[in-house]
Parts: sequence; structure tokens; C-alpha cells
Amino acid sequence: MTLTTSPAYSAPNTGSARKIRVMIVEDSAVIRGLLTRWLSAEADIDVVGTANNGREAIERAGECTPDVILLDIEMPIMNGVDALPAILKVAPKARVIMASTLTQRGGEVTIKALAAGASDYLAKPEAQMAGAPDYKRDLLLKVRVLGSR
Repeated sequence: MTLTTSPAYSAPNTGSARKIRVMIVEDSAVIRGLLTRWLSAEADIDVVGTANNGREAIERAGECTPDVILLDIEMPIMNGVDALPAILKVAPKARVIMASTLTQRGGEVTIKALAAGASDYLAKPEAQMAGAPDYKRDLLLKVRVLGSR
């Protein structure tokens, strides 16, 4: 299932509602930090864990019980596609958003990830941070939609 963005979407009223628990799996410390800041700044989202690679993600996903996992595809030690089935075994209720520049260039990798259990994908901006505002908007939308299920 691929979600489409809607400019009319707004964050839910989070008065006493439970926050969406998110885990970020990203090998770049800079990008991981940026994503953590973006998501943590939202009143309805709580970043409950991070990992540098797929192997760490498998170890931590069961402990932090995320609702949504943002999973990079290209990482050292173990990539996201290889780690995905094991992550879903330790965190079976988590929705996984695959994130990579490969999702634009390599459709076959995206299809493989979706077939392995990913809920959606998000294409990272290829040119440094030129596409950051659009990426942030799409990320927040997908996290909220998948995390509210």
C-alpha cells in the first residue's frame, strides 16, 4: 500500500491520545539526528529508538515496541531489505516505511521490500537537502497515517 499525500491533512488533536512511537534506522548520524529532531518536535510523535544498521534494528525493535519504523535500505553490516523480515518477527505490530534514494532509482528494491512486509516507502531527496521540506511533510504524513492504525 502506498500512501498519497494530502495538503488538507493536519495532525490529530493529541490532548490525551497516545503518542505514535517511532524507531529510526539510518546509518548516517547526520540524517538520523535530523530525522530525530523533526519527529521529536511533533507533539503526537515520540522517537523511542534508533539504530545504525539492520542488525542493531533487529536487536532494538523488540525492546522499544515502535508503532512505525523508518528503515533505510542502504546500510553497512546489514541492509534494510535483509533485516526487514527479522524486524517484523520481533516487532510484528510495527508498520515499516522504507527510505532510500534507491526507491526512486531502483523500483525492484522497493517492490522487494513491500513484498517482504514493508507498509510504504519514502524517497529521500537526492540533492543534499534541496527536497527536505517536501520529504519532511511526506514523512510526517506517513508516520501519522501508519502510526494511527
